[in-house]
Amino acid sequence: MKRINGHSGPVYRRTAIVGTSLVLALLCTLHPSCSKDRPFTKESFLMGTRVLITIYGLDHNAAQRAAREAMRELHRVESVMSTWKEDSEISRLNRESKGEPYHVSNDLFTLVDSSLYYSKITSGAFDITARPLVRLWGFQGGEEKLPTDEEIVETRAVVGYTKITLDRAASTITLPVGMSLDLAGIAKGYGVDRAADVLKAHGASSALVNLGGNIYAIGSPPGKEAWTIGIRDPKGTTDVVGTLQISDEAVATSGNYENFRIIEGTAYGHIIDPRTGWPVDDVLSVTAVAPTALASDALSTGLFVLGPEDGTAIVVASPAVKALFAVPDGPGISYTRAGDFGGNLLLREETHEK
Repeated sequence: MKRINGHSGPVYRRTAIVGTSLVLALLCTLHPSCSKDRPFTKESFLMGTRVLITIYGLDHNAAQRAAREAMRELHRVESVMSTWKEDSEISRLNRESKGEPYHVSNDLFTLVDSSLYYSKITSGAFDITARPLVRLWGFQGGEEKLPTDEEIVETRAVVGYTKITLDRAASTITLPVGMSLDLAGIAKGYGVDRAADVLKAHGASSALVNLGGNIYAIGSPPGKEAWTIGIRDPKGTTDVVGTLQISDEAVATSGNYENFRIIEGTAYGHIIDPRTGWPVDDVLSVTAVAPTALASDALSTGLFVLGPEDGTAIVVASPAVKALFAVPDGPGISYTRAGDFGGNLLLREETHEK
């Protein structure tokens, strides 16, 4: 276990966030040795966050075409998965199912099916049906007030991934009356995977897709063995507390310092434990590394809810997965590693074994 000293201030002020990045790409262009291998970069704003595509090894026109098509694919995924768009497919499903089978696209069926898998392996810690609870706590347009115990119990009655019915042959999804799905904890990862697939189809063998900290690394930059990803301070400063080396895998971080509500003097984050109906307040962040961005996205949220002890058991059962847990420890932070990072995870020098 590792600890960082020098952080002060009440921890509850940082009890917040889901799905927002704590991972920053440290691009090879920051290093003089990369000056002769300049990357092509394209930036946009999608799914409520910044997206940056970096490509090495293709000529300008080929890289431009690849990045443009990857951005187009992200736009398409957003049109299916965003609950902020009333005309998106997920919004139509939420409005129109009402206990009846609703025919959906292959994209949406696949993503809901994948979500149920991660719900099962995390024992419900990751659950796309938690949206009514998220709104109850004042997020996603809900009223900012402290819910009563009765309201939490009543809302939990329409939450639970086991209540979703999938019919693969008919490609339909049935939601009980009152249930509403939110794919925020997995859709960005899915979009990153799709964008990476587009880049590979255009011949990219060295590229990075970064959608708000949901990152997939294709190959490695010229002259390097891997991409270097910076891990941001879980308490919300702009400091980088460590670095991670990845190649042909993905990383995502769920944390608790950006998206929160102050209710009656206390900060509540919008990572809600679907099993209790309450925001998680004993974890600062979880960084998950996995073979796909979809997996790292879903697992970072599920492991955040589970915490280091139960979450480590999930990681150990998945050899290709690794995770870094950050929890409050007095004025500082304690870190727990799960899975085999080898020498690819380095925390800064002032950390020490607890």
